[in-house]
This record gives sequence, C-alpha cells and structure tokens, in this order.
Amino acid sequence: MKNSEFKRYLKMIRPFDWIIVGLLLIGAFIPYGIFAYHEHQQNVQPQNILTAYVTHDGKQVYKVQLTNHEGKTTYRYNDGDDWNVIEVTDNKIAISEANCPDQVCVRRGQISKAGETIVCLPHKLLVEIKSSTNKPDDGGLVTE
Repeated sequence: MKNSEFKRYLKMIRPFDWIIVGLLLIGAFIPYGIFAYHEHQQNVQPQNILTAYVTHDGKQVYKVQLTNHEGKTTYRYNDGDDWNVIEVTDNKIAISEANCPDQVCVRRGQISKAGETIVCLPHKLLVEIKSSTNKPDDGGLVTE
C-alpha cells in the first residue's frame, strides 16, 4: 500500500468514527470487569458454617457446630426409658447407640452435609445439619 493511498483512507475516517471505535474497544472489556467483580464478591463472602441440631418431638435438645469441630464429642439423650447416644467426630455426626427396636437411626451412619438428616421414629428424635448460608452442599436440601 502506497503512502498516498493510506492518506486517502485516513481522510475517509471522520472524528466520530474514532469515538465509535474507542467505545467498542471499551465495551469489549466490560464482561471481563463484571466477571472479575463477581469472582471477587464470591471470595469475600463468609465461610459456610454447618451446625447440627438435635430435636425431640419438635423441640431442640442439643446443638453443635460441625465446622472446625475436632475430636470426639458424645451426647446422650434420655426421655424416660428411651435413649440415644449421639457422637460428633470431627465434622460428622451420627447416632451410635439407641434402644429402639429397629436401629434404623444407628445404621444410617455419619452425616456431614447441609440438609442431611438422621431420624429415630420410635423416639421421635431428629438430627439435622443446617448451613449458615442456607445453601445445600452437593445437592442436599435446604432446611430452615
């Protein structure tokens, strides 16, 4: 391309064309800014705290935070002749012993994700894990 042809093309471009090109370049980077801001907001949000609630016949009888829990904690719930032993090991909770006839609650094993539950129907005992952000872990159900 010769110098005279280049000058001829430059004369065809008007000042408003440069403004349009500049706005298009700026607009091309707007999605990057939005995604960077969104990513930053997700990193700033508080940690998801998991808490296990033990309820008997709808009334809370025990509560323990599972997030950052270390070691083993044992809680025994008695209601007349009925009893259940609840064990918290690190960030998991389970009913380890019960005097109910079917032992479904004991066979359930440990739970550790928001929305998971252990139910002892004969004793009307419920162990459930709730999240501080009300977001389920790995597809669990949100409970309030």
